[in-house]
Amino acid sequence: MSERLVIDCHALYERLYGTADGIHAVQAWLRANGIDPVGVPVRSELVITDSAFGMVIRYTTYRLNADGFRYRDPASPDGAAREDRTAPLRLPPPADWPTMTGGER
Repeated sequence: MSERLVIDCHALYERLYGTADGIHAVQAWLRANGIDPVGVPVRSELVITDSAFGMVIRYTTYRLNADGFRYRDPASPDGAAREDRTAPLRLPPPADWPTMTGGER
């Protein structure tokens, strides 16, 4: 895989939410790639791209305080604080997941 692949988490959620084990499959895929599914916002993207370290997943996750809870972003009080992260791609996404090429990152 040499091109940038984007997974819209909201589209994926809408497509798989009503299917048997759909959300569990997404959660298992995220965990297999070292990503905590609880921290990934539904309204975000997973961007699979090549890097100097091989194929990676660039994603956004909620930031947590010392007690493990989300907190408000001081720069945007209406939303939770977030940060961008990168994880190595260990397991490619299933071919039937809704994806597109391109993306913001």
